[in-house]
Amino acid sequence: MTQDTQFNRHQLGQLLGANKRDHYYELHYATGEVARLYILADGIFRYFLDPSKKFDENHSSLVNLEQFNNQYFEKSRPRATSDSLIIQSGSYQLIFQQKPAIMTIFDESLHRTRLVQLSPIELGTDQSTEILKQNKNEFYFGGGLQNGSFSHKGKRIDIKHDNITGDGGVLSQVPFFWSNAGFGEFRNSMANGEYDFGKVNENAAMITHNTPIFDNFYLIGNSSKDILRKYFVLTGQPLMPPKYALELGHIGNFLTTKWKPSEAKERAAQMFEDGNYYLRTNNDDEVIGKASLNGEEQYQFSARAMIDRYQKQHFDLGWMIPNFGTNDVNDDALELFNEYAETHGVEAGLWTDQNKDNFVKNTSFIATNTYDEKVLDKDTQMLKNNLNRRRPLIFANTANAGSQKFSALIFGDSGGNWENTRTQVAGFLGANLSGEPLVGCGVDGNNGGGNAQISIRDFQWKAFTPLLFNIDDQGKFSKSPFAYNNKMTRINRAYLELRKQLKNYLYTLVYQAQNGEPIIRALFIDFPHEQINYTEQVDHEFMLGPNLLISPITNGREDGNGNSRKDNLYLPDHRTMWIDLFTGKKYLGGRVYNKLSYPVWHLPVFVRGGSIFDLGKRNYVFYPQGMSQISFYDDNDYTDFAHKHSETKITSDLESSKLTITIDPTKGEFNGMEDESTTNLNIMCDSYPDGLTVKINDQVINMQEYGTVDTFAHAKEGFFYNTNYSWMPEFDSYNEPKQTALQIKLAKRDITDSKITITIQNFNYGGQTLVHSITDSVLRAPKLPTINPEDITAHSLTINWPKVTDKVQVEMNGILYDGIDGDSFTFHELTPNTKYILRLRNVAGNKVSEWSDPFGAITKKAAIDYAIQNIHVTSNYEAKDGHPLSYLTDLKLASEWEVKDKFDETKPLTLTFNFEKEEKLSRMAFVPRNIDHDGDPIEVGMEISKDGNEFKPYGDRYTWKADAKNKVIGLRDVTAKAIRLTVYKSSGSTVAGKEVMFFKDKNSVDE
Repeated sequence: MTQDTQFNRHQLGQLLGANKRDHYYELHYATGEVARLYILADGIFRYFLDPSKKFDENHSSLVNLEQFNNQYFEKSRPRATSDSLIIQSGSYQLIFQQKPAIMTIFDESLHRTRLVQLSPIELGTDQSTEILKQNKNEFYFGGGLQNGSFSHKGKRIDIKHDNITGDGGVLSQVPFFWSNAGFGEFRNSMANGEYDFGKVNENAAMITHNTPIFDNFYLIGNSSKDILRKYFVLTGQPLMPPKYALELGHIGNFLTTKWKPSEAKERAAQMFEDGNYYLRTNNDDEVIGKASLNGEEQYQFSARAMIDRYQKQHFDLGWMIPNFGTNDVNDDALELFNEYAETHGVEAGLWTDQNKDNFVKNTSFIATNTYDEKVLDKDTQMLKNNLNRRRPLIFANTANAGSQKFSALIFGDSGGNWENTRTQVAGFLGANLSGEPLVGCGVDGNNGGGNAQISIRDFQWKAFTPLLFNIDDQGKFSKSPFAYNNKMTRINRAYLELRKQLKNYLYTLVYQAQNGEPIIRALFIDFPHEQINYTEQVDHEFMLGPNLLISPITNGREDGNGNSRKDNLYLPDHRTMWIDLFTGKKYLGGRVYNKLSYPVWHLPVFVRGGSIFDLGKRNYVFYPQGMSQISFYDDNDYTDFAHKHSETKITSDLESSKLTITIDPTKGEFNGMEDESTTNLNIMCDSYPDGLTVKINDQVINMQEYGTVDTFAHAKEGFFYNTNYSWMPEFDSYNEPKQTALQIKLAKRDITDSKITITIQNFNYGGQTLVHSITDSVLRAPKLPTINPEDITAHSLTINWPKVTDKVQVEMNGILYDGIDGDSFTFHELTPNTKYILRLRNVAGNKVSEWSDPFGAITKKAAIDYAIQNIHVTSNYEAKDGHPLSYLTDLKLASEWEVKDKFDETKPLTLTFNFEKEEKLSRMAFVPRNIDHDGDPIEVGMEISKDGNEFKPYGDRYTWKADAKNKVIGLRDVTAKAIRLTVYKSSGSTVAGKEVMFFKDKNSVDE
């Protein structure tokens, strides 16, 4: 059926014919529509259908079409069959079936179909939809920064700006997605959209935008890199930031922040240089000190004092924004501050949400809340004029397709919550897979906070992201890296020093991001052959480039020694060795590790076998395994990086016990580049190697061996076998066991004309780790383990087994779980309503038993599955801007509703919730706001309506405490069409909340 009169929508009718025009194919359909097909480049096609037939090329400004010429179109060849029009472009066939009018893209080079429309395009007065065939092992990515999600199979995502920074929020509106089947789609539209990747129909992906115009670009590529590169061809390459952007940043408000006296016992109190404690306040009657830029009020509350504070605490501050959230800045005072910042090595920035005509002298960068390309372009040009050829930098808290070429995406979440970490990791992964590689979130959010453990764990993993900064003065708690005790400060300082060591590696990743390589990478980028890497099972881990895997601490679980307990740590690829960055302990990939313990200083960070790092000034660290290669890039930090930069390619090849390292001559040049340099190699190894040969341009260099650290330190050239090696001295006090490395030092030479080849015989690193387990028939296979049904929840299940050996391994849905001991184990973080098939085997050393017979269980449905959706809510109080009433029933715990006007107890607040149909209920849950509890309802009443018109009281008034606990009202055996909640008293002058959820009776759902 092609017509849908109820929704005024119809499917595209039969393809009647086609014409080849000057630079496009014109397609005619039986329903009257005309479409244009453009062949723009190899693997880039545009299908443009405008029901009005105006074909306005400027209806959207997301793509610069002037860059394309007509050559690929002219080379294309059409041919007709009995049922289709086939347009050949290179190795691609665009097949337009006549009836039904669906399109298929076939790749002759691979002899397989890339994309198939499942049914004709659906067109309406204010909507257009494409429905694609979804394959079983097909996964989808993109859509911008979708907080909490990077892999969208089985989900529905929104393409819009909602400014929600937590789980389920959408910070960047990017109408672009791609599939691991080898295609991407970019809708040339600013209209909101909804992408359903199998939530409604597991065999279909439904791509909808709220516009009758269907203007779509199809991108074909063999990898994420290929597809992202083509996306950048359409929308622009990502911003290449100045190097200081990778340094530590501080965002604060030194214009309107006020301080009141306090005592040390107050959790949020901060001690200042005068020895007294203070708290932020908005009450003018309590104010004893005011912030300022240069100490115009009291110096210790000024932006200058904050710069001093960072230096006193030995934290190298790279950049600072002193006016976050306020535009009312005195230009003369700002110029004075900028000069002070510059003399202290800090780049000064400006926050603005206004369209300015100029920036104060020495303003290096800006932060803004716009994605408007014209405004961003204008700001970029003004910064260039200010900076005298230095690269401009713009931070924005929102984005659109194409804004990646002007700005980096930064935001602040609500702090003090473990769940934020997993949400942000998944969001960062998704942003990188959407063409937004420069992304960051303030350490411990911009409000909330107060939990030292969460704060320090947040700083640790964000030290391995492109942008590291904190947003201060937005809540009660200070967010600086030295806000807590000396122990925490020392640990944060150590991670900042480690980040500085990795700066060249990180800068190289930023450079490579120009070419479509994500910085923060999903595991499948480097390990594409494992299905688990495409799923949410690993959404709490990420690769920083190809060499480092980071698995942040995501909860407060601790072992008996107070160390963080880590389960579900997946290290990919059973052929890869992973090395703990801090301890040097080696792990075999291809399995999930459990029952790991990490003291507060220790973040789970793993080096991939084969990795090479540049610590700066040609000081390299090698973790040899197999064949690996990397190129490091450098430039002078000015705008000519695209043509004026250097590249140094390094190769490491370990074959059997022979290691060969090659450092090619440095290519390229830039102003200020040093051609003459020493070279240092630090090669991790397990034992003393022999047969060292060093060649420079094929000439053997005589290398002297040194026996002590001191003699080697004074040598110009030679080598030293170091059994107490560490390239992260800031962590030496935490970690006693040192690692072993062969250190080689080469004298100063012309690096542009020196090819260095190093050969080492009898080399061993990780040989024992890469030995796989041996099945021993003597070890008895376990008797069938058991699962107690009462222990099964939506996210966990517990298995029990008769103990035979100290350790066991479990295979769950084909994934090996290691590090399990005792006679029981609980799997956490499972997917609700999912069937899990398990096997268990005993382990003794490197020997294992046969597997047990398979057993299994199905996790329970999540509570949210029983929550009623699409509830319409009304109120007698107007909502505050940015906190609409709809947030109260959107089933997103990251959003928050709040009333606009002051709450008056003589005028009780009413919330009326209308369901789409009569519902049999079980309970209602009110989720209080997260930041504080000044605005929690503390006295409420409820009324029930079966028809949505007449309401009857339900029980007496309820008295609630103003705390973090959800407030639940039982509604067993209640059937209702609408419910009214009346707030008679609040804990403060406002009323606010995260969510009001109504749950269906489980029996009525499961029947």
